[in-house]
Formats: sequence, C-alpha cells, structure tokens
Amino acid sequence: MNFEISPGGYEIWFSDRIAEDHPGLVEQCADWLEDDLGAVNLGQIDHQALLADGVLSEQLKKDIVAWWTVRVEELDQG
Repeated sequence: MNFEISPGGYEIWFSDRIAEDHPGLVEQCADWLEDDLGAVNLGQIDHQALLADGVLSEQLKKDIVAWWTVRVEELDQG
C-alpha cells in the first residue's frame, strides 16, 4: 500500500495482491473512510486505488494502516 499526495487530496494505491485477492476489503475500506473518517469526494479506480479530497495527515495514514493490518497478513506499506 502506498500513499500519494495529489492536487487537492490524496491517493491510496494498493498492491496487486490486495487488489486481486481482497477486492471486497477495498470496498469496505472505502465505506469506512467515508462513513467513519469523513473522507470527501472519495473515488475508486478499480480495486487498485482510492482517491479523496482533503489532507492526508500522519494520523490518517496510521489509522488506514491499522485498519488493513488487522485484515491482511504481512501488509507491506509504502
């Protein structure tokens, strides 16, 4: 998983393993980001990336990594 800053927001890019083996978790993560963390204008590119408006804080990164860590073994984050 990699995080990138984009104009006006941020992107979360998932590895092929996550995108191909856990597409349902990508969708659940998107729902969690919108419903619990208030992500704005969240979009999805297949199951490879999530895009959102706003600031990607260090705490938000930690929260996202923690969400995935309990769901996917040997999570590699960028």
